[in-house]
Amino acid sequence: MKITERIKERLRVLSIDYYDRAPQTTGENIYIRWVLVKHLSNGIIDLLNAAIRLRNCTKGKMVTVKGRLKVSGRGKIIIGDNCRIWSHIGTTQISAGPRATIEIGDNTFINAGTIITSRRHIKIGKNCHIANQVIMMDDDFHDVGERSATSGKESIIIGDDVWIATRATILKGVTIGEGAVIAAGAVVTKDVLPFMMVGGVPAKFIRFTYDKVLPKVRPVNVLEISA
Repeated sequence: MKITERIKERLRVLSIDYYDRAPQTTGENIYIRWVLVKHLSNGIIDLLNAAIRLRNCTKGKMVTVKGRLKVSGRGKIIIGDNCRIWSHIGTTQISAGPRATIEIGDNTFINAGTIITSRRHIKIGKNCHIANQVIMMDDDFHDVGERSATSGKESIIIGDDVWIATRATILKGVTIGEGAVIAAGAVVTKDVLPFMMVGGVPAKFIRFTYDKVLPKVRPVNVLEISA
């Protein structure tokens, strides 16, 4: 898409956000263009902020960070192109322990207050949307019965185009398939199939988001998979 087309599209989106329609007066046109300039200026600030906050990470092109992102990178943190990370309302934390790796795919958005903590490996795919205050941990950090003993580390793998809603928790050893949806407040303790929606504590099957993936799966079998 050409730059002029992208600007027109952005103006159209802003017009819908502010007026729920196209601008109808000269004043409305001027105001929407001023808002666009302000957004572009903020985007430049967010690019510079990313360069500072992620200076010890491996990052792709056009990565932006809004706010005071907290990063602990004793391991590897790899962030793909065009990722957006917000940390302005609540502090987002990304922590990779020694020998751990955190990978975030291209075009993924991480909202404010999210905590991603790895002691082994967390991989987030491309085009994912992670809402406010989501928690991902690939280690429980200590055994429940004996706090001096470690609980074991198991990788978290999240496929492309996954949506994780507000305050969901993803625990160690979980694989979430492409296109899956995790409902708000869910605690995911077991694998989630592609294009499956889950919710609850612990997370259980709700429905498939795309019926053609498994058109004839009996609900009882799906519940057994996600229970």
